[in-house]
Formats: sequence, structure tokens, C-alpha cells
Amino acid sequence: MTNQQDNQPKKQATNFAKYSGIAFQMLATIGLFSFVGYKIDEHRESSKFIFTAILGLVSVIISLYQVVRSLNKDNN
Repeated sequence: MTNQQDNQPKKQATNFAKYSGIAFQMLATIGLFSFVGYKIDEHRESSKFIFTAILGLVSVIISLYQVVRSLNKDNN
């Protein structure tokens, strides 16, 4: 019984590290794509930030796909 209780805090710490890593990966993906879109709009000197919006939306979709794939891999 003590073996299971000893493993519980270690498992919680591992889960916390794994899920916070996923959050930082999402943040980096969205930030990078949005920054690239901003730079493209800046280079084109456009009044509307079309590429920033499009690449921002694409990055959110990619990030959500990565999260779902990671969660599915953990369940198997």
C-alpha cells in the first residue's frame, strides 16, 4: 500500500511537467506563427494585418492538433 502512495506524488509531478510543457509548446507555436505573419504584413506595408490573422488562426489549429495527438498518445 505504501508503494502506491509513494508513486502518487511522483506521478502528479510528472503530469504537471508534461502538461505545462504542452502549454509552452502551444504558446511558442502561436507566438512564432503570429510573429512571422506580422513581419510579412510589415514587409508588404499592408494596412490590414491579413497574414497575422491567417497565420495566427493556422497556428491555433496546429497547436490544438498537437495537444489532441499528445493526449491520445498518453491514453494508449
